[in-house]
Amino acid sequence: MPSAIACLGAVHADLIAHGERAVLRETSTPGTIRMTPGGVATNVARALARLAVPVRLAGAIGQDADGTALARQLAEEGLDVGALARTSLATGRYLALHDPDGSLAGAICDTAITESLDEDFVAAVAPLLAAAPVWFCETNLPEAALAALAEAAGERMLVADAVSRAKAPKLAVLSGRLDLVFLNRAEAAAWTGFAEETPAVPLALAVAALGPRRVVLSDGGAPLTLVENGEPFQLEPPAAQVVDVTGAGDALIAGTLAGLARSLSLEDAAIAGLRAARLTLEATGAVAAGLSWPAIAPAGTGTGTGTGTGAGAGDCAGSGPDTAGHPDEALDHEPETDSDVFLPAPDTPTGRD
Repeated sequence: MPSAIACLGAVHADLIAHGERAVLRETSTPGTIRMTPGGVATNVARALARLAVPVRLAGAIGQDADGTALARQLAEEGLDVGALARTSLATGRYLALHDPDGSLAGAICDTAITESLDEDFVAAVAPLLAAAPVWFCETNLPEAALAALAEAAGERMLVADAVSRAKAPKLAVLSGRLDLVFLNRAEAAAWTGFAEETPAVPLALAVAALGPRRVVLSDGGAPLTLVENGEPFQLEPPAAQVVDVTGAGDALIAGTLAGLARSLSLEDAAIAGLRAARLTLEATGAVAAGLSWPAIAPAGTGTGTGTGTGAGAGDCAGSGPDTAGHPDEALDHEPETDSDVFLPAPDTPTGRD
């Protein structure tokens, strides 16, 4: 049985629009619109539930129709929603406009309800999350809430996601306590002060020097860079036929955490994360319908169905700490919207608030 994981952060309604043609300014575009649960913490929690990991979601929703619908759907998907606060503010919303190729043309996110959370919220939900040995949080939360989380986590594994270059500096309030951090090149540069052109391995090591014991740094279609106890190594991401970029970064996080919850090594767990990201890219929505642990488990771990060579690599080639490669070029794949990208063309943006 995997260890339970608590996810703390944004919970909102995603309105995802896919245009039948390229989205243009100052005119309407034919297409489809669907509403699903969203927010980094919510996407990660939903994916973890599909990966058969016990998960409890903590955040805030409004006392409105959207909040009621979200709570009901999340519970139906297998999430424990007992730590969701209901407040007088409106439930958060994220509106994304996608071109026919799945790329993000634009997005707007109303996060006022998440930004209202503070140390009192953490004090209220911490006892409800006490049974989970792993806590995942993200920087949509205000600094006061993050600082309180760092203290309340105690000896639990504390994991964080940087979310965006604008919000990455909030990680500083967690840096002395972080066991694992997920971020991309732009976010790493924003937190460390290094140039975005810095090769991925030195950039990931700079992040580790700020305190996190383990680092997972994504770089578009370039290798995924990991650092564990000061030692860097890299994994080649599998190719994907991109349908929708929404939630790919969150799937990487969920797949990796699902592996760690099953006591896999960071390398094997990250391989599972890359496979989860690929499945998400090749489907519509933030959580792929075909996502399951057997579908992403690395070969050789006793739970996977794939085949491969070396460290259960399957379709993700890795290099150990003594042979870590250094990419020759920097790929800035994050636009000013909160976003991340895995596996498709380096400059393809994705919405992630």
